[in-house]
Amino acid sequence: MPQPVNRALRFLGYLRSDRFGNLFAQANAKQVLYEVREESTNFPAFDVDLDDRVTYAAYGFLAGGCSLIEQGRRSEGAPAIEQGASLLIASHGSLVSRSRESGFHVLIAAMAFYAAGQYSRAFVAVNEVSTQTDAAAIIAFFLLKNFPKLLARLSAVLLREEQPTEDDLEDCVITEAIARALANCLEFIIGGRHETTLVAALKELRLAMVVAVSRGTTSFLVVGSSPASVDVR
Repeated sequence: MPQPVNRALRFLGYLRSDRFGNLFAQANAKQVLYEVREESTNFPAFDVDLDDRVTYAAYGFLAGGCSLIEQGRRSEGAPAIEQGASLLIASHGSLVSRSRESGFHVLIAAMAFYAAGQYSRAFVAVNEVSTQTDAAAIIAFFLLKNFPKLLARLSAVLLREEQPTEDDLEDCVITEAIARALANCLEFIIGGRHETTLVAALKELRLAMVVAVSRGTTSFLVVGSSPASVDVR
């Protein structure tokens, strides 16, 4: 349920205040140091909780921006979503290869950039995580509109014959729910099927979220065993 417009605007104003300016500047500086492969021992004394604090702020921007867009205030909501995505990239973009959790945050950033109309930034971000898991690859191919590879990956997930182990069962349920959701979306896009296919897609995504919440995970979009390497170009 979206926040009321006035509350969302006040919250975004708070996040944009001078109180957080230095924190966000530190996150951007840290990202630059990672990108130039500076030794972490040479980093300045950043805030000890920098990544966590910036991540929380990023999701605050996403929540506020989504609330505004849902209530017809896209011109104000889209910049907030873009800012949230940029902060997620600043905190986690350089850590994808070392942290599964960071891969999740970058995947969220990619989808946020896409929702904000920043398609080039979305494609760059999604390429960073597309090889991590089947779920991430499916979302990447969907955003890139690479339908042949999307169909191949959907088939691999939905038609697989091997049974998951007890340890992998929840991951498989979530991944298959995401696959079915995007399969329904694809059917609507390509075949012009009735809008009930989109309703079915939403139900599948809710199932994925329910399972994820029940297991206490925040990374339900990048679950599962790492897939074979894929090319999303």
